[in-house]
Amino acid sequence: MLTVEIIGVLALLVALMIFAMVRTQLQRRKLTVPGEVGKGATILVVDDDPDFVKITERILQSQGYETYTASSGAEGLKVMRTAPVKPDLVLLDIMMDYITDGLDVSNAMQRDHYLRDIPVVMVTSLTGVRRQEVFPSDEHVAVSGWLDKPVQPENLLKTVQDALAGVPEGVPVGVPAVS
Repeated sequence: MLTVEIIGVLALLVALMIFAMVRTQLQRRKLTVPGEVGKGATILVVDDDPDFVKITERILQSQGYETYTASSGAEGLKVMRTAPVKPDLVLLDIMMDYITDGLDVSNAMQRDHYLRDIPVVMVTSLTGVRRQEVFPSDEHVAVSGWLDKPVQPENLLKTVQDALAGVPEGVPVGVPAVS
């Protein structure tokens, strides 16, 4: 009789362990199943820093985003126009081949009927770049968000999600801040 009780208790413990393992796996999948977070959105990463591109790609792909990359503004525009799938979002470094390369790409996108509806998140290592007085241009730049390098993964993902959802970033560049 005692043997039957011990077997029953052991079976219950094994069942609880299996339940806990399955539950843990399901919780992990919620964070990493492709398409669940990113829902297949396609993101173009335009940056001349290969390490930044590689790390950013890994973070985005781990959340179900499809990615394309380009290392200059001209290459980024070419990818946007010729890729099999038009990007849903562009992460765009400001300074690449020249100091305003990213700004010129953003402006070219706004003039292009095919590209103007793609949200742009500017990526920069310039501190305070959103302040008009230190920005390398006095033009209005249409952006959906900003990321400062070095980029933290959680900030990257939140900014990407907000930009894809159309959540406004705040005061755009070229609009003087109220002092």
